[in-house]
Amino acid sequence: MQRRAALRSAFIGAALATLTPAFAQTASTPTAKMDIAGVRIGMTEAEARAALMAFDASMRIIRTTSRYNYSAGEGRPENLSTPEFLDRLEVQPARGGFELFIVYFATPPSEPRVIAIERPNLAHTQNPPTQQQFRAGLLAKYGQPSFAEPHQLVWEEAGKPRCAFTRRGNRPYVGHELSRNRIVPTFQNERRYQSLGLTLASDPAACGQVLTYSYDIWSGPVRAAKASLIDLGAVWSAETRSSQWVNGLKAEAQRKVDAQAQAPKL
Repeated sequence: MQRRAALRSAFIGAALATLTPAFAQTASTPTAKMDIAGVRIGMTEAEARAALMAFDASMRIIRTTSRYNYSAGEGRPENLSTPEFLDRLEVQPARGGFELFIVYFATPPSEPRVIAIERPNLAHTQNPPTQQQFRAGLLAKYGQPSFAEPHQLVWEEAGKPRCAFTRRGNRPYVGHELSRNRIVPTFQNERRYQSLGLTLASDPAACGQVLTYSYDIWSGPVRAAKASLIDLGAVWSAETRSSQWVNGLKAEAQRKVDAQAQAPKL
């Protein structure tokens, strides 16, 4: 499958007994413990596919490619494009219907390695776990989170600056602005205007991985949840390099077109 892309200019006990958010002062989760369905940041396509098949061999994996379209300068049609590249793997049940996982890869000229994983549909339709069981399972797998409240747990990469929290309330920012395709414009706007009040590092490339699980707390057992693992710094770096790459291609195309220009016959 191919798509066209415009250039993009990521404690049981007391914590369960209270609605007061709890958070650690510093990130403490090693990257070795951060994965979704066995898929980790930095994996190649082959490694990601192997991890997904080990998780559930019945799933269907759809490879989606993309390309950047550009023009040979202002006033000229956008009729040029880069070679196709791997954008993401979309993972569905064997019968299709909805996405179980989306695995995103770094865009060129960066090496195509995993930079984000989303799990938009973590469904439990039969014998769903209680909230305590669900959280206990997460804690057993990932360890103590950086932030916890009854409907959300967040883990941050150890040794990296905190980039996904707001200064107002010192809590994770919740919203699509930090999804894979919104990180770069969000960080750019934040550096200019501080509209969200994020605790953003002076160099966004220094930001680390953020793992989030969230679910509905009002329905008793956990029947549905979603998760995401995003390397904020890797997304920023890859998109920045892509922008520079395409701008270079545009400049070269304009030089070639300008060299063929002819003076008017007057």
